[in-house]
Amino acid sequence: MNANVIFTRFPGGNSEHPDTTDWMIETVIKAKSDPRIGDVMHWREADTPITMVRNKAVKVAKAAGADFMVMIDSDMRPDLSLKGAKKFWDTAWPFMIDPAVRAEYGIAHTGPCIIGAPYCGKPPHENVFIFRWTTMQSDHPNPDFRLDQFPREEAALRTGIEEVAALPTGLIIIDMRVFDYLESPYFYYEYMDAEETEKASTEDVTFTRDATMAGVPCYVAWDCWAGHHKSKCVGKPGLIYVDDMKEKFQRAIRQGLRSNVRLVARKREQHGQFDPRSFGKPGGRLSGSGPVAAPTQGCFESIQGGVERGAGSEREAGCIGEGAVRGAPSENGFDGGQVP
Repeated sequence: MNANVIFTRFPGGNSEHPDTTDWMIETVIKAKSDPRIGDVMHWREADTPITMVRNKAVKVAKAAGADFMVMIDSDMRPDLSLKGAKKFWDTAWPFMIDPAVRAEYGIAHTGPCIIGAPYCGKPPHENVFIFRWTTMQSDHPNPDFRLDQFPREEAALRTGIEEVAALPTGLIIIDMRVFDYLESPYFYYEYMDAEETEKASTEDVTFTRDATMAGVPCYVAWDCWAGHHKSKCVGKPGLIYVDDMKEKFQRAIRQGLRSNVRLVARKREQHGQFDPRSFGKPGGRLSGSGPVAAPTQGCFESIQGGVERGAGSEREAGCIGEGAVRGAPSENGFDGGQVP
């Protein structure tokens, strides 16, 4: 039996970004030519609040006999052109309907589920809208788990398809059987106070979190990052004055430190005391030691007892580029030198 799919859109102010409409055109053509799909339907509504409109989308999808519902927001840019990126529909749709595809990702689940594309929030924080369960402490008698967002640095390195605690709904595919596990309304806000003056959770997080807690898994397709268009009002340029800066930044400017300077630890007995007359000279010397490497590009030399760097990576062996080593011996037998 072929699956019926409905695409639902939420064009606030009857406006959608061209990136959204371009993706819709491409994806609907794919869906209509897919022999596994029966009816391809679409629905849109420009209204507020968004909780009401998303709940209405579910009602419409049920009445239309949809088996799967795709939600795409009006400010999305699906399928960012990134190294190693995959297209969301080409990745997520087979995952939703084919257990063999799920098995390729090491996932044995065969029931209804939800899958979404990862994306970030607006500046200046641009937090990742993908969540996982975390705990506050171990061996605690009372439950203290909570939803936490994936850190930006960690999310940037993840790949494949992974089960998570909650998702955003900017670009998502939902098996309609999910709603059999939940109570209506499915989308709602949670607030920090009784007066509802500050949001605690938005409707996308409450919906996917509730699904997770009802036993319906939510998955994120890490290789299918979407862009998130957020406008910014650009004002008059601002200047940075000395008194706006912290003392440590002022001190760094006065010292003239450059970005290619790193701190390393060097053995005192191996390299001896620093001779300032030799600093910055090819073949310069440390008193009591042999010559220091002359300035070269791409060379690297192991620096015993300290940070390893060089050849473009701070994890490799140390490379002495321009100049020699600066620093003075310390009590533990190492001198905190600086290698350009």
